[in-house]
Amino acid sequence: MGAPVAKLMSEVKAKLLRPALTSHYAVEINRPSETFKTGQKFYTDTYVQDVINLSCAEASLPGSSLLTHELQDDYIGVTEKIPYRKSHDDTLSLTFYVNHNYDQIKFFEGWIRYISGEPMVGEATSNTVAKSTYNYRFRFRKQYVASIFINKFERDYASTYLRYHFLDAFPISINSMPISYDSSQLLKCTVNFSYTRYFLNPTSAPVSPTNPAPQPTDKNPAPSQSLSPPQSQFNNPQFGVDTTGQFTLSSSPLPTSPSSSANPSFEGEEIIGAQTQLNTPLNIF
Repeated sequence: MGAPVAKLMSEVKAKLLRPALTSHYAVEINRPSETFKTGQKFYTDTYVQDVINLSCAEASLPGSSLLTHELQDDYIGVTEKIPYRKSHDDTLSLTFYVNHNYDQIKFFEGWIRYISGEPMVGEATSNTVAKSTYNYRFRFRKQYVASIFINKFERDYASTYLRYHFLDAFPISINSMPISYDSSQLLKCTVNFSYTRYFLNPTSAPVSPTNPAPQPTDKNPAPSQSLSPPQSQFNNPQFGVDTTGQFTLSSSPLPTSPSSSANPSFEGEEIIGAQTQLNTPLNIF
């Protein structure tokens, strides 16, 4: 890097004044390989899936790191670190707003019950939790894992967005949700997921109302029609009413007052010697 170089303010604004915001994202939780019942609804229900995805209030983009091994005494006084494995966060935490029907709580509680082999809500079985002989058997991993996606985009949705794909995810815990007689607040449910790994795919933004697809251009476009009125309507050189009833203002320069040079504090004026001139003439039609 060489000596510092002066930059125009417009160049600095173009590079720095478009930061990414934290409030524009979308979460997608795919179905497990086998459906399970939550209350009186199945996860295959479109309504339940939309509620779960849209109610995600907080999410965290994962971080990654490299596991290293230290090498000493190869060079005098130098300690080197050699990476040998890539590591990432082992838990994904998602926080959901809980609606009036408690669909979020029932869904994730049902998912955990399904993993542990407990009978689902509404399932007819003799092995009930209230019995002293109650027992359960965990299911195979491939039956309850699913993929989770986090899409990070911006408000215009017209640029590249990030798509995080979490493989073989499933809930491992649901945080406690305190309730009290104090001032009412929105009930939130935080669920922690385990997953095998994740990978990141930068993707181009799809077509949206603010980012329409390019339309084919016409090789023989029709001649454009001007919407401006005829020039003859504005032929009155002085301020007044012309033949069409339009008010106009003369485009000739305004006279300069002697006091303008002594107190040149008007916006849009340029000081040239001892005289003040307008940068652009006024035109009012």
